[in-house]
Amino acid sequence: MAAHWPNRRPLERAARWDGVFTIALPGPEALADIATEITNQRDQSQGTFDVVIDLEPGVAPAPWQQAGATWVLADFGPQPRAAHVREVIEKGPR
Repeated sequence: MAAHWPNRRPLERAARWDGVFTIALPGPEALADIATEITNQRDQSQGTFDVVIDLEPGVAPAPWQQAGATWVLADFGPQPRAAHVREVIEKGPR
């Protein structure tokens, strides 16, 4: 389920499913709040829950992972340049 920070209603829906992709987060602290909020709404019997974010290539993912991100996607913006995408792919995971 998708969510746009700071709207809470999508988080309620996402908690019933198995993941959330939140955009426009101001920082890892906001993600930690979201992860805690969803954890509190879910029953353990519902299984695992993925928290997906997107970061510009080169941004360190560690603070976001510590805040609860289980997937970090590369955000190339609305008009990605093929050369930039290839460059990031060639550098490999960070």
